[in-house]
Amino acid sequence: MSYDKDLELIRKDFPVVRKTIYMNNGSFAPVPLSTIKAITSFLLKFSEEGPDSKSVQEYITSLMREVRVRVGHLINCDPEEIIFTDSTTAGLNLVSSGIEWKDSDQIIIRGGPHEHHANYFPWLRASQRFGVQLKEIKIDFDGFFDIDDIINIFEKPGTKLFTLSHALYNNGAIMPVEEVGKIAKEHNVLYCIDAAQSVGTINVDVKKIGCDFMAFPAFKWICGPTGIGILYCSKKSSGILAPQFVGGESAILTNQGKLAYLDPPQRFQAGFRNYIGLAGLESSLRYILRIGIENIRKMNMKLALELKRSLEKMKDVSIYGPQDEKLRTSIVSFDSKLFDADTIVSKLENYGIIVAEREIHPPDRKKIVRVSPHFYNSHEEVESLIGTLNTILK
Repeated sequence: MSYDKDLELIRKDFPVVRKTIYMNNGSFAPVPLSTIKAITSFLLKFSEEGPDSKSVQEYITSLMREVRVRVGHLINCDPEEIIFTDSTTAGLNLVSSGIEWKDSDQIIIRGGPHEHHANYFPWLRASQRFGVQLKEIKIDFDGFFDIDDIINIFEKPGTKLFTLSHALYNNGAIMPVEEVGKIAKEHNVLYCIDAAQSVGTINVDVKKIGCDFMAFPAFKWICGPTGIGILYCSKKSSGILAPQFVGGESAILTNQGKLAYLDPPQRFQAGFRNYIGLAGLESSLRYILRIGIENIRKMNMKLALELKRSLEKMKDVSIYGPQDEKLRTSIVSFDSKLFDADTIVSKLENYGIIVAEREIHPPDRKKIVRVSPHFYNSHEEVESLIGTLNTILK
């Protein structure tokens, strides 16, 4: 099938395209009709057969197993290494709070407050709560860092964990996560990744990356529902984390009346899960795996390159992020000398075009317009966005 024919079929699956040009997938992505139907079907089964009936409970058990298998296919890990969370933030908090810290330990973070707050605040809290030292790796204008800086810090005693975003939320820059993983392994440093802006839009292989922990949500590039997230925890590192919650599903009472945790991932799954969200996530995973991440990447970058080239022709417009498309996702960020980012975003929404305002740094926290197209967006939508911007910025 041709690209245009494939896209035509895909767009029929996304109701959002009927009324809106939606290019804010870096915040929330719309779900396809198949996911909506999967959630509805789950609720019907749940209600018609009885929530605690044998058939529904067996279905929930198989659903959880199926989601773990599909996530394993997506990021190349074993199903037992998948922990269900509420969000990326919840997963990162599980790691930052679950490690037994000493006041002599160091946490190293790319750019410090220039990381997304979901991957900054949990570590800042750990430093304040446990007396851990929080050290920032300096970054350049696009958010990259000098690998030698990491090596120098890793070689110093006390460095326990390094954390960064796989792809940056503000300009789409893709960090050299595999290179960092090799260095972390050589120096026996734990490695945690915020993959909110990478999983579902670029190829992610945790085995090649070599990370201990990776958190990401269903509701961004995977096109799943809100309220459900994933924490990958490698088998060798699962014993490092202490569960932050405990319940009947995560532990047992021994004959001596003591608490004993179950094996991972169950030990981290206290209480009931968001089964409705899991039903939607399973459907969305099936959808994007059927299209293929390599195909999604090609489709996304075709749109991003078209958008970028059109913006480059516009007066008083500056584009942010790396020039090399291999080093960026489909996120395209820009600003204009004529209007601030908030005004541009608001004016575009008046035309039915949804994008976002974010901050770019360093050296200052300048506001920029972030456009984040995904595989269901079209060439015509990019043209409409550019045409509207030309009207706004004339």
